[in-house]
Amino acid sequence: MRASLLRGLSFTSASFFLLFLASAVLAQQPSSPAAPAVAGFRSFGVEQQIESRFLAVPDAKLAEEHLRILTAEPHIAGSAEDKKTADYVAQKFREAGFDVEVAEYKVWMNLPAEVSISITNPPMPDYHAPRPEHVNGDPFQDDPRITPGFNEFSPSGDVEAEVVYANYGRPEDFKKLEEQKIDVRGKIVIVRYGENYRGVKEYIAEQHGAAGVIIYSDPIDDGYFKGDKYPDGPWRPDSGVQRGSILYMFKYPGDPTTPGIAATAALPDSQRTPPEKAANMPHIPTTPLCYADARPILENLGGPLTPRPWQGALPFA
Repeated sequence: MRASLLRGLSFTSASFFLLFLASAVLAQQPSSPAAPAVAGFRSFGVEQQIESRFLAVPDAKLAEEHLRILTAEPHIAGSAEDKKTADYVAQKFREAGFDVEVAEYKVWMNLPAEVSISITNPPMPDYHAPRPEHVNGDPFQDDPRITPGFNEFSPSGDVEAEVVYANYGRPEDFKKLEEQKIDVRGKIVIVRYGENYRGVKEYIAEQHGAAGVIIYSDPIDDGYFKGDKYPDGPWRPDSGVQRGSILYMFKYPGDPTTPGIAATAALPDSQRTPPEKAANMPHIPTTPLCYADARPILENLGGPLTPRPWQGALPFA
C-alpha cells in the first residue's frame, strides 16, 4: 500500500520558565542498630530515618488538588498557560519556606501548522488522519489550544511512498527486515511506541534510508489489551495520541541552537547555532498516530507475515 504524509510546522522561538529551588536538608538522626546494609551507605539507618520522615509528609488529597489546578487548561511549552503553571509552583514553594527564582530562557521550538496522512493505494478517499482526539465527556474536545498530535522537532515535508511495518523501530527490527529482503529506502516506516525512545526510532529509520516515519500506540502496549480505556480506566483510548520530542538527545539534549551553553533570553543570535545546522535535529518527517488511525494502514499492508512477537493487539495479522 502507499500513503502520503504531510508534515507542516511553524517555527518560533519561545520563552520557557524554570524554577530554581533551594534545597532543604533534614537533620541527621542516630542510626538504628537494626538498619539493613545497603551499598553506598556507611550506615543506612540515617538515610532510612530521613526517608521515613520524608515519605510521611506527602498528602494524596493535596497532590490531587495540585494536579487538578496544574491541568485545568492546556499549557503547551512556551505558552501563557505554561507560565501560569510555573508561577503556581513557585508560589507554593515560597509558601513552604523555600527561596525561589523564576528564570526565563529563550529556546527554539516548533509547533504544527498542518499534519495530514492519507492512503492513496488502495484508494481510500474517506480516510483522513489524524482525526481529532475524542472521548465523551472530556472538557477539552473543541479547545483551540489543543494542537493536533505531533512530534516536536520533526522537520516539515511532504512524502508519498510505500509503507513498511518495522515493529518497535529497533536496530534488531530493521535487521529482521533486511533478512527478509525488505528494503525501507525511500519508504514510510510505521513503528509502534515502546522499547526505545521515539527519537531513536526516527534516527534508525533515517539511517536505513526511510523517507518518513509514523509512530502509533498499539493497544497491546497502551490500550484496551491492558485494561479499561480512559475515561473508564487509565489506558489510552482509540483516538489518543502520544505526543513528544524526537530530538537526538543522545547527541546533546536541550535547545538545538545552544549546544553546551545556556539559552538565556539575553544570549544574542550570533552565539546560537542555526537550527538547520544543529547536530541533534531529525531530518525526515515524523508524526504520531492513534491506533484507530493506524489500523487502516496496517490492515492493508501486503507481503509476508510478520514474526509473531511483532503482532500487536489489533484484530488482524
